[in-house]
This record gives sequence, C-alpha cells and structure tokens, in this order.
Amino acid sequence: MSYIDPNQSMRLDQVKLPVCAEQGISLYLLRMDLIHPQVSGNKWFKLRQNLLEAKASDCERVISFGGAYSNHLHALAWAGHEMGIQTLGIVRGEPEYAGNPTLSDAQRWGMTLKFVSRSEYRLREDILYHKALCSTYPGSRIVPEGGSNALAVRGFSDLFDHDCWRVLPEPDLLVSACGTGGTLAGLIAAKPAVTDVLGIPVLKGGGFLKHDVQSLLAAVEAGSVSNWQLDLDGHEGGYAKLSAELIEFMHQFEMQTKIELDPVYTGKMMFRLHKLIAQGKFSRGTKIVAIHTGGLQGRRGFLERGLL
Repeated sequence: MSYIDPNQSMRLDQVKLPVCAEQGISLYLLRMDLIHPQVSGNKWFKLRQNLLEAKASDCERVISFGGAYSNHLHALAWAGHEMGIQTLGIVRGEPEYAGNPTLSDAQRWGMTLKFVSRSEYRLREDILYHKALCSTYPGSRIVPEGGSNALAVRGFSDLFDHDCWRVLPEPDLLVSACGTGGTLAGLIAAKPAVTDVLGIPVLKGGGFLKHDVQSLLAAVEAGSVSNWQLDLDGHEGGYAKLSAELIEFMHQFEMQTKIELDPVYTGKMMFRLHKLIAQGKFSRGTKIVAIHTGGLQGRRGFLERGLL
C-alpha cells in the first residue's frame, strides 16, 4: 500500500457543466478514482493505515464486512494479497452472490467469504460478535464496514499535501458522498480551516451519520469542528437504489465530461450537487471540489443486471 503514490495519478479536473456557467460556480472533481485500479479512490486513504498497522503487529488476518458488491471488500482483498495478509469478508447476502464480478475478484486474490443473514450482519459493530469472530479465526484484526475507523480518518491527514491542489489551493466547499462516514470525517479533519464540507448520504435516513462522523472526529482528537453539514435528500430512494432520473443524469454527465461515475456513491453525489447548484444554493463565484471516491468496479454489477 505504501508504494502506491497518489501524486502520480490523482488530479483535480474542472467540470464545465452548463448549470455551473449559469450560476457562476467553479466546479472541480478530485479524481481519487485514478489512484489505483483495485484500491480505488478513497479506499487507498482509508485502508493504508489499517493495513500498515496490521502488518506491523504481525496480524495474520484482517476481517471486515460488506455487501455483495462492496468496493471496500474488493479493495481489501487486493491489498491483503499484495501485503501478504489473509482476508476474510463477512458478506451480507446469499452464497449465490459469490460468482458476481466483485466477489470473484476478491476470491481470486485470496479472500475467504462468509455469507451471513441480515440479522447476523446487523451485529457487525457488536464487540461480543467481534470477540466470537476472533476466537473462531485466531490472529485476526477487525476492520469495520467501509474501513471507517480512527485509522481511516488519519489516512486522510496528508490529503491536501498532494500536488493536484496547486490547481486550486483554497476551495470554498468540499462535497463528498457518505456511506459509513469515514471519508467525510477524514476530509473534515484534514481540510484547510477556510473550507466548508458537505456530506451527501447515499442511504435513506442517513441522519445518524452526524453522530458517527462526530465520533470519528473525537477519536482522532480533531477538536470542535462546526463548518460541515449533511444534505439528506440525495439518496434517490435508498442505498444502491437507482431512479430513472439518476440514470439519465449519469448518462448526460458522462457524455459531457467523459468521466465515469459509480451509481451508488459519486453518481448520487453529483446528481444532488447539480440540483443544489441549479437551485442557486451557492453564491456566485463559489469554488467547489466534489470528491470522486472511485468504486467504478461496482458498475459491473449494475450493467450485469441491466440497470445502467
């Protein structure tokens, strides 16, 4: 993981959409998706400290959690393979999912899969459940769903030191999709003080993320930070749910910019941000950086099911 250098690939691209010209907004996309083909986007920042610490402590195995098309499990499997660390994915769903593109890759890279019911998956944050897993699989270390813990937040600490920020050293607003809150907390903890941060949860009823993000910030002693907020209206019906309007927006965006989006995270984020710009929610002259968190491997599952 340490040999992957974002300076060689990550960049800041200006996105020239008609709505931005109409509203006088400068919009850029931080292309984390270009960092690495397997440890895509924000996963590099979230996993690097977790895996380096696991390696340093002679941990035999990392156990983590995700759905059948999880970007997190996909990235963890490849990184574990490269670093010589065994990986176990606790997967919400049926064993039939094992043949999908995401989990086929993970197994090829050596990840063991354990499929569990939704009721068991709800225990993924339970300490007693973690102890039972570590008893069954001795020498293991638990990394939470999405990789979101204090180590993940610290993984973003040098984000603003990368060369790409020479294009726009002081944006007014950072915007990111939210699933488990780790990336948002990382941005808040690492950002310049002059920059506001907006999180767009991709699951319905995402208000609980406010508490989760605050807890992550407290875990890294980020201090009292107030210039961030959540917009709860970008979920398009729920996690991994796609509306016809979202699909149409993604097609139009990709035709205009030649930049692919993933439908679970960045697609929803850009769709909601586009609406907010069109509604005049930002002052003219505002410089916005939206975070492309990668996850493009997940498009395969939607294409396979004819949803994109």
